[in-house]
Amino acid sequence: MSVEFRQRKPGEIIAMLKRQKWLIILPMITMTVAIGYVVYKLPSIYESTSLLTVKPPTISSNLVQALTNEDLSQRLQTINQEVLSRSSLEPMIQKYDLYKIERSSGVPTELIIEKMYKSIVVKLDETGNEKVAAFRVSYRDRDPQAARNVTAELASKYVNAQVQTQTEIAESTKDLFDRQLAEKKTALDELEKQRLDIMMQNVQTLPESEQALVGQLTGLRQRDDTLTKEKQTLFAEKGRLSDGIAYNNRQMRTIEDFGEKETQTSARQASQIEDTPAYGELMKRRADLNAKLDNYIKVYRDKHPLVTATKDEIARVNEEFENLRKSADKRVKVATEGSGIKVQMQRKQLESENERLQSQIGQIESQIGQKDIERQQNAAQVASIEARINAIPNVKVALEGVTARLQSAKTTYDETLKKKNEAETVVGVETNSQGETIRVQDPANVPQHPVAPKRFLLTVVGAGIGLMLGLFIAAFFEVPKLFKIQNIEDAKHYTGLPVLASVPPLLSAPEKEWIRRSHWLKLAAGFAAAIGIIPLIVIILQATRVFDKLVS
Repeated sequence: MSVEFRQRKPGEIIAMLKRQKWLIILPMITMTVAIGYVVYKLPSIYESTSLLTVKPPTISSNLVQALTNEDLSQRLQTINQEVLSRSSLEPMIQKYDLYKIERSSGVPTELIIEKMYKSIVVKLDETGNEKVAAFRVSYRDRDPQAARNVTAELASKYVNAQVQTQTEIAESTKDLFDRQLAEKKTALDELEKQRLDIMMQNVQTLPESEQALVGQLTGLRQRDDTLTKEKQTLFAEKGRLSDGIAYNNRQMRTIEDFGEKETQTSARQASQIEDTPAYGELMKRRADLNAKLDNYIKVYRDKHPLVTATKDEIARVNEEFENLRKSADKRVKVATEGSGIKVQMQRKQLESENERLQSQIGQIESQIGQKDIERQQNAAQVASIEARINAIPNVKVALEGVTARLQSAKTTYDETLKKKNEAETVVGVETNSQGETIRVQDPANVPQHPVAPKRFLLTVVGAGIGLMLGLFIAAFFEVPKLFKIQNIEDAKHYTGLPVLASVPPLLSAPEKEWIRRSHWLKLAAGFAAAIGIIPLIVIILQATRVFDKLVS
C-alpha cells in the first residue's frame, strides 16, 4: 500500500531555512565579496557618441531625391566596409595608443582589431525629425579622451567617405569619356602611322621606278653567277691541298715502319755480348778459376786461404760479367734512342707541312663561307627587289583604303570630343550642385561618467549566485530528511495511527555542552572556509576574464 508524500507547511520550510541559514548565508557572503572585488577592480569603460545628419540636397528634388532611413541604412553598410576595415582601424590603435594592456601581453593584432570593431556601434537615429536622415557613431574605451578621439575620427571618416564617393562618381564619369577619347585618338594615330608607313615602305615601288628595279635585278643575278664560279675554283684548290695532306700521312706511316725495324736491328746487335772479345776472355778466365778451385777443394778445407782467394776471384769475374751485360743494355738504349730521334725529326717535318696545308685549307673554307654569305645577301636583295616589283600594283589600292579609314576615324574622333565636352559640362553642374552630404551635427564629447561596468548590479548578481548556491547546498542536506519520519506529523501521516505520546531527546549536561560547542566549531570552520575560498574564486574569475568579456 503506497502512502502519499506529506506536503510541508510554510512554517516547516522556514524552520528548515533557519536550521541551514549558515549554509545559505556563507556562500552568499563568499560570492558577493569575491565577485564584488573582481567587479570593482575592472577598469571603467567610457562611451563617446557623435550624431551625424545627412544634409538635404541643394538642387531640385525632381533631380535628386532626399535619403530615407532605409536608403541611409543601405549606404551605411557600404561605407562601413571602408571606415571599419582593418586598414582604417589599425592606424588608430597606434595613433591613440589603444589597448595597451592587450598589446603588451602579446595579444594578436587581429584579436585587438576585432575587439575594437565590437566596441564601435553605428545605428540610425530614429528619435529626431523623420524628414532628416541621421545616425549615431559611438565608441567605448577605458580612457575617456581616447573614446572621444576615436569617435571624432570615425565621424570624420564617414564625412570624408561620402565626399570621396561623390568625387569618385564624378571622376569616374570624366575618366570614362577620357578613356573613350584616348582610344579614338590612338586609333586615329594608328591609321595615320599606317598611311605614313605604306608611303615610306613603297617609295621605290612606284610604277615609274619599275625599270630601275629590273636593271638592279639583272645585275644581281649576274653577280650570283660570278660568285658560283669563284666558289667552284676554291673547292678545287681545297681538294688539291687535301690530297697533299693524305700523301704526307702515308709518308709518315712508311717512316714509322722503317724506323721501328731499324731500332729492333740496332737493339739486337747491341745486346749480343757473346761475340765480343771481353766476353770470351772472361769465360776462359772463369773456367780456369773453377778448375783451380776444384783442385784446392780436394786438398784443402773450405776456409783455407787459397780456397777463399779463388772464390773471391770467381766472384769478381762474375761481377765483370754483370757489368758487361749492363753496358750492353746501355748500348741497346742508345741505339734505340738514336733511331727514334731520326724518325721523330722526319715526322715533325711532315707534320709541319700538313699544318701549313691545313692552314691554307682553313683560309679557303673561310673564303668559301664568305662567298656563301655574299650569295645569301645577293639572294635576299633579289627577293627584296622582286617583292617590290610585285607590290607596285597594290600600292595605290592600299593607300586609298587607309585614306578612307583615316577619314572615317577623324569623323568619329570629332563626335567623341564633342560628347566629352558636353559630359564635362554635366559633371561640373553635378559636382557644384551636390545632393545630400553627411555632416557632423553633434561632435564627439569627452564622457564624464563610465557606462560600464555596472558594479552595484554585478555585485547584486554575485549575491544572487551565492544565494542560489547556498540554497542548493541546504537542499542537499535537507531533502534526504524529507523521506524520513522526523516528527509527530510524519508519524501520523505515514502510519495513519494516532500518536498517544512523544518522548523528547534525553541528553545529559555534558552532551548538551558538546552539541553547543560542535555547533560553534562547525560555524567557525564554515566561516574560515568561506573566507579562505574567496581568493581562489577571485583568481579563477580574473583568469577566465568572464566579467571583462561581459563589460566589453
